[in-house]
Amino acid sequence: MSEPKQAPLKTLVGMDSSPPAHSALEALALSRVSKACEVSLATVLPEPSLYQVDEADLSWIPQEVIDSQIKAEQAHLNKLVQKFGPHFASCQPLVTQGNPGRGLLDLAEKISADWIVLGSVGHSAIARIMLGSTSDYVANRAQCTCLIHRPIDPPLDTTEGMFSRVVVAISNAAPDSSLPGWIELLQLQPGCEVHLLHVMETHPEYELHLLKKVSAYMEEVRSAAWKLMESTRPHLESLGMKVQPMLVESAHVGQTIVDYADSHQCDLIIVGDQDESLIERVMLGSVSRFVLRHASQSVLVAR
Repeated sequence: MSEPKQAPLKTLVGMDSSPPAHSALEALALSRVSKACEVSLATVLPEPSLYQVDEADLSWIPQEVIDSQIKAEQAHLNKLVQKFGPHFASCQPLVTQGNPGRGLLDLAEKISADWIVLGSVGHSAIARIMLGSTSDYVANRAQCTCLIHRPIDPPLDTTEGMFSRVVVAISNAAPDSSLPGWIELLQLQPGCEVHLLHVMETHPEYELHLLKKVSAYMEEVRSAAWKLMESTRPHLESLGMKVQPMLVESAHVGQTIVDYADSHQCDLIIVGDQDESLIERVMLGSVSRFVLRHASQSVLVAR
């Protein structure tokens, strides 16, 4: 009896001339999930600045130069389609103009993307925080799941799959119960290490009498976390995964997730996004935003 066919994953891959973007595309093409992906390769060209001359808005770049650049990008994407297209269920090029981050979000909405795949420019955590990036902009504003791919050193043996060690940062929030489902969607190789990590936030700044009052509540939280991880474990093990549940108590959830991934040499972190609004994600920060900016691994922000 044949295995059930996975539903197509409408996939938007952001492309530019950078090596990280090509690395992300290549990793996706060589992964086991590639045949389920309906891929749109998207390049967003910045629009030239406009200047007012005699009450008319004129671009400082001649239109023929802009048209030439668009044709060059289309030709570049067509070559990528020829090279990587056979790996996917389908593959099409998209070229548009505008703000790169905003343009990718608009395209994702237009094609009803299930997820967006982007390469990270590889700046240090400090540079990502101070300067920002297109990947950061998209991952924090998208309505769909985003995978920010960061190559590892030494490069992963592609015969072993897209990732070999994965941390699933799972909380007691109801939506996070679906995070391990991405393990199945990504079709990771059997034998892949999956760390189900729950970080229980502590508050050492509380007075002793307050800590005593919440101790019973904390024990309920701890018990619920273990129950969720253990209920998730059998399905992942049935897929051939090596599953390790872990509960850690820490005052800083995001930093603990990053440190855990580093100490266990993981190459992917899967984290949910519990913030209800864009304002909360961008202005107030979140665990997913912290992990995205500070992790050296690939990060999948699942929504």
